[in-house]
Amino acid sequence: MLFPFIPVALSLGKLEPADGRVVFGAWLDTSSGPVSGNDSFSAFNQRIGFNAGAFQVWQDLPPTPIVHETDLANHNADGTLRMDVFSEGTNAAVFLTVYPLDMDIVTDDHITALANQCLQIINSTGRNVFVRLGPEMNGNWFSYGQQPEKFIQLWQRVHTIINSIVPTVAMVWSPNYNGPDNKLPYDAYWPGEDYVDWIGISMYWKGSVTDYPWIHNTIAPENFAAQIIDGQPGGEAFGESMYQEYAVKYNKPFMISEAAAAFHMGILSSDGISTPLPVGVGRTRTQMSFWNTFLFNQSFLKQYPLLKMIFCFEMYKVEDNNTENDYRVTWDSDTLQAFVSGLKELDSWGIPLWATGSTPVAIKNSRRDTSNRISSSNSMCSWQQMFLVASAFACLHSA
Repeated sequence: MLFPFIPVALSLGKLEPADGRVVFGAWLDTSSGPVSGNDSFSAFNQRIGFNAGAFQVWQDLPPTPIVHETDLANHNADGTLRMDVFSEGTNAAVFLTVYPLDMDIVTDDHITALANQCLQIINSTGRNVFVRLGPEMNGNWFSYGQQPEKFIQLWQRVHTIINSIVPTVAMVWSPNYNGPDNKLPYDAYWPGEDYVDWIGISMYWKGSVTDYPWIHNTIAPENFAAQIIDGQPGGEAFGESMYQEYAVKYNKPFMISEAAAAFHMGILSSDGISTPLPVGVGRTRTQMSFWNTFLFNQSFLKQYPLLKMIFCFEMYKVEDNNTENDYRVTWDSDTLQAFVSGLKELDSWGIPLWATGSTPVAIKNSRRDTSNRISSSNSMCSWQQMFLVASAFACLHSA
């Protein structure tokens, strides 16, 4: 019996959603620190009116015993992640950012312990797990930064051991974006095609590179995201396309691992006194101008089909000459209203892959066929089930 041919995706990258679908996740301040602390995954879901598809957390390699009491809200005393932060009642993926603060002391036993930790998370929760090792390794603000040979050696060791113990974990290679001065190139830190599952990048709007120090609240260029990930003209980034040179070239899913626009609140003195900064164009216009360049831009999402995951960085930080930067878009009522409106429109396009209350089944790695894809439903379960559907259709077509 003959059946009409239906194009299907017989292979995708590890934990990659179908084409046209994007996982929207968040990195929240679940510590007990000031301003943005004491947030929770369930509270975030309630604020946006949807179940985020992934939540980002962090841990050192090897785990560093906690010295700041505020971090005991989300970590055990030995520095390992507290899984009770994942109490929101969904199947959102666990996105574990791992900081190898001293690459010289990381042993195979440390890496094995990390792999077993990931395996325990999967077995006990049924959630998918991503590991982003040594993020922004091309910068100089982390102790492991700008040491390409050591980084590649460590990366390959970690990938090999994790893949041997828990092959369903997806490893994310995620530099910081390279500015127009080309001081943060990518290629020296590339571990090799066989050692990377996803390509990621950190992308923030604090103001134009020509307006440093960043203390003015301004509108992001309309093509800001395209400048950052694809080297499009505009002067905010070096003219190199991470998307083309890594995601497209090596056929890998792409993500924006950290994304936010800073609202510059004030300058914090050494004695803790804040001097307010001018609001400029205001919080909502500043932050939404950034998000409108990619997340709420349907043509952008169509232009970059390998973009499959975006993380919203929801924290307050003091940085850049003691500037108080609030990156959160879900706390200020006006900004929250605008952001949620954008999410609702995004959802109407059928793009977000939201989490559900059911338990997902972890999938094994496979390669992607970029010519034929199958779309999935809005549930996280279909993220995994699409492979079974694709196989069934393939069998029918060959009958």
